[in-house]
Amino acid sequence: MFEARRAKLIQLLGENNLDAAVLVPGPNMYYFTGLQLKQSERLNLAILTKSGELIFLVPQVELSKTESIADSNKIFWYTDEQGPSQALAQAKTALGTLSRIGVEYNQMRVMEAKAAEALGAAQTADVCPIIDTLRMQKDAQEVELMKKAVAIVEESLQATLPYIKPGVVELEIAAQLEYEMRKRGSGGTPFGTIVASGYRGALPHGRAADKKIESGDLIVLDFGSTYGGYVADICRTVAVGEIADELKTIYEVVREAQQAAVDVIKPGITAREVDETARRIIRERGYGQYFTHRTGHGIGLSGHEAPYMMQNSQVVLKPGMSFTVEPGIYLPDKGGVRIEDNIVITEDGFLNLMSYTKELITL
Repeated sequence: MFEARRAKLIQLLGENNLDAAVLVPGPNMYYFTGLQLKQSERLNLAILTKSGELIFLVPQVELSKTESIADSNKIFWYTDEQGPSQALAQAKTALGTLSRIGVEYNQMRVMEAKAAEALGAAQTADVCPIIDTLRMQKDAQEVELMKKAVAIVEESLQATLPYIKPGVVELEIAAQLEYEMRKRGSGGTPFGTIVASGYRGALPHGRAADKKIESGDLIVLDFGSTYGGYVADICRTVAVGEIADELKTIYEVVREAQQAAVDVIKPGITAREVDETARRIIRERGYGQYFTHRTGHGIGLSGHEAPYMMQNSQVVLKPGMSFTVEPGIYLPDKGGVRIEDNIVITEDGFLNLMSYTKELITL
């Protein structure tokens, strides 16, 4: 699997006049090598050349992991006491002359960018758009892992609902959601869990805080799991007790807009068309100014990746592409609503990975 992915990237490196791609810990390194590392104070690099060489620069503590997937003569390692300078020089010698290399503009930190420069290439370029073309279309194995991640978030939401009541603090609800996901096998959360109740629901990224739940609140619950490295990202909005009529109205507007956007999805339409379908309904109901973000984003090894369902995107949807559909309305000082599904494009339509109800749940 990883060799086949690297072969595709090698072809693209040649087509884009790149001698190598330099990858840092994160989704791209895992996608092409199978090596799962997190960015830390230590320097880790994977370098794939256009001739097919795969070279690693790693600290000694990651050596055993790396040896399981690479030849020892392609691994340059260092101890904490030594630091990476000597290993980096050895990697530079092994690579030979490099004219132009691709680096991860949206993932690299300064120390990693400096290390890439030390490999001696005359020029660097952003390799992420090239990689996106490969990662956007998921294969059957990837979709199966995403299905398992979705099962985790849906079951965890259902298990957490009984804990949501007046007087409970948002942070407690977030902790319960994350506990339920861990129990079901989640490898962690791809982003900070959002529990935004009452007036805080008007914050699209309202991370859980110390606010107490009150009767009459709408609560935006947006959270994610990972399984086998792949992400599920769900959002549902629930009510506690009787809510104001205007909040009921915006809930129904968002539900209609979200379902309409899902229903138009098929191969061949653009990401913009998905976004505009949801946006038009919200705009026509008089709430356009309160829908303040894109309709969706890609999901896979990252919680946010290409393709993006937004107004200026001309990306044509193709089988295997996976993304969220999550329009929202946010009324300052009153509350907000967002509803989100995870979608995969099929040969003749789409697969909605989520089955959790989108009817308003009142607790």
